[in-house]
Amino acid sequence: MRQDRQRRRDTPAADPGQPASATPRGPETPLGRNRDFNLLWTGDAVSSLGTQISAIAYPLLILAATGSAAKAGIVGGAVLIGTLLTLLPAGVVADRYPRKRIMVISSLVQMIVVGTVVPAVATHHVFIAHLATVGLIQGAAVAFYVGANRGSVRRIVPTTQLRTAQARIQGREQASSLIGPPIGGTLFGLAKFLPFAFDAISFGAIAVAAALLRTPLDPDRDPDEIREPIRRSITKGSRYLLADPYLRTVVTWAAAINFISAGMLLMVIVLARSRGATSLEIGALLSINAACGLAGAFGAPRMIKLAGGRNLALTTSWLLPSCAVGIAFVPSIWLIGALGGLTTFTVMPVSILLLSRATQITPDELQAQTGNALRLFATSLSWVGPPGFGVLSDMIGTRRAILTAAGLYAITAAWLQANRSLRDVDEQAVSPQTGPEQTSEAQPAAEQAAQAAPEQAS
Repeated sequence: MRQDRQRRRDTPAADPGQPASATPRGPETPLGRNRDFNLLWTGDAVSSLGTQISAIAYPLLILAATGSAAKAGIVGGAVLIGTLLTLLPAGVVADRYPRKRIMVISSLVQMIVVGTVVPAVATHHVFIAHLATVGLIQGAAVAFYVGANRGSVRRIVPTTQLRTAQARIQGREQASSLIGPPIGGTLFGLAKFLPFAFDAISFGAIAVAAALLRTPLDPDRDPDEIREPIRRSITKGSRYLLADPYLRTVVTWAAAINFISAGMLLMVIVLARSRGATSLEIGALLSINAACGLAGAFGAPRMIKLAGGRNLALTTSWLLPSCAVGIAFVPSIWLIGALGGLTTFTVMPVSILLLSRATQITPDELQAQTGNALRLFATSLSWVGPPGFGVLSDMIGTRRAILTAAGLYAITAAWLQANRSLRDVDEQAVSPQTGPEQTSEAQPAAEQAAQAAPEQAS
């Protein structure tokens, strides 16, 4: 069994788009002229921007209404809970039922539930239970949309262009993170309901974009697999993930960092607010963080080459608690932004490195299932972060809550320092598009993603 797993690791993934004996096709349409990809990318860009705009508006709204840091994290926690509860079964559903229909319906559901927040805010009838319910339903809809969207991109984009497409998608998300928070802060300052109205409209935009797609999005059906109970299907990726030492290390590290970072984000907002920062200034702080993420993606290949993947991962892990301590004590909100941006700058190439290696060693037939399981486990504790640190802040103060986060970061760094599973992380990734007969080295996915991100942000 161990030899078979090693053999699967060392064998390049087969091209899922066509059989090995397929004859070469004519010239492929450039990705920039791929109608369906650009339509879906644009719709997702509008939706992603709306999500970033409302993400900063929810805690600002609850802080203004209640003054409680603990309650400010409820909506974000509810979205994560809804996603975590439905992520794995939603992925199976997306492989068995029409993906276009799933994307349209899930987008319309989000448009309706977020739309209910607009009149509530406009008429000053804001209730925590209502906002938490919106977050829970929205999180469940996200899980279905993500599953259908991931498979749809694979059908829309030729296999040889998948890496470029994924890089552009990553750039889109980073760009939304960059410009969304200041727009959200500005809209919230003008009228508290405007960020939520924009978010609701953005979900309508992606629903229309998905409905206009022409390419058949559904996979070829295997009757035996369709009859297989969902309960059995959703455990395949999880079993593979938990049986592999490297993947276990990646998912454990990611789960810990995501949990602490989710709480730290709320603490930074609360700390900046307590020091007199306006909504616009808080949005600018988050944009600085996103800009540093873009810079980290751009510099990832050089940083990994100069420092080595394992050394970079360990350095970043120890930098996180150091910067958290600095955030707790620096007097200026802009120094808070600088320290947070420094950690994001170094975390980005580490994330690219670890996930690229995870993709390399995962068999093609388990890519989607293992990817969903990885996302599930990596975010499994994130929903606890905002409300947990919010309660801690109310009990012992924001500065001590941040110092607690620094301690947790340090424990994670010490664990990673002692872990031996990262010893192979510096191995050159093998491109899925590189066949056995090809002799040229494939460019690592991390490098292509990092090079594409700045282009999308500009």
